[in-house]
Amino acid sequence: MSHACQCHTSEHDLMPAPYSIMTIEKHTPLEWTFRVQTDLPAQLGQFVEVSLPLVGEAPISVSDCGDGWMDLLIRNVGKVTSALFAKHPGETIWLRGSYGHGYPIDTFRYQKLLIVAGGTGVAPVKGLLRYFSEHPEEIEQLDMILGYKNQESVLYKREMPLWRETHHLTVTLDEGQSDGPYRIGRVTEPLQELDIRDIHATRAIVVGPPIMIKFVVQMLQDKGFKAEQIWVDYERRMACSTGKCGHCRMGNIYVCVDGPVFNYAQAQNFID
Repeated sequence: MSHACQCHTSEHDLMPAPYSIMTIEKHTPLEWTFRVQTDLPAQLGQFVEVSLPLVGEAPISVSDCGDGWMDLLIRNVGKVTSALFAKHPGETIWLRGSYGHGYPIDTFRYQKLLIVAGGTGVAPVKGLLRYFSEHPEEIEQLDMILGYKNQESVLYKREMPLWRETHHLTVTLDEGQSDGPYRIGRVTEPLQELDIRDIHATRAIVVGPPIMIKFVVQMLQDKGFKAEQIWVDYERRMACSTGKCGHCRMGNIYVCVDGPVFNYAQAQNFID
């Protein structure tokens, strides 16, 4: 049985190690994908801590991975990420991880799957979209609803033709003009229109800002989804990645250790 990443979980190493940048893909002025040459164990949906000596460290989701490489979508929003944007292919960055729990890909295989993601929340599911687009025989049906602020902020434009060819893709823009493959509006609008004929045989993944997750999950439940059919991905300030610092704590849950991917049967009880 094939897997999305040619790697498996193992004991986490708390010491960062140097790895070489293979390529940098610039999606927008603020969001670039760094492909790093690494054999770190990883699952789609987990995260790593990316650091630069004398600068700092930041948690970054594993957006895709394979045999000897890992993709990290990095948004330039602070000191560490700004320093990363000054790097070039062939130079070195430091990683430790991977941490947390990723997506249970075997649970989705040969099922009907609905993915609703917004903004940089598309990054944690990008590897799943790639995998099931390259292996369409391993998924019964895949519906993707991806939302962005405007046309300039759309990520993964290069990959979208394959996603459209193999599955059902809808891309929404919060603002701007309806142009080509995009439609104006929120992700909740095509979701409301989506005719899901077999709710009980469908699984759903929701990733994005907390307010988006809240409304999308509520809409899914109104459509008849049970909590155990829904997975959510929570992004918090995962500073230590070991459940010690408490920055990502939600009640008695530590997102860095217990997540960031949760089944909603558990997540619906979280106290934020």
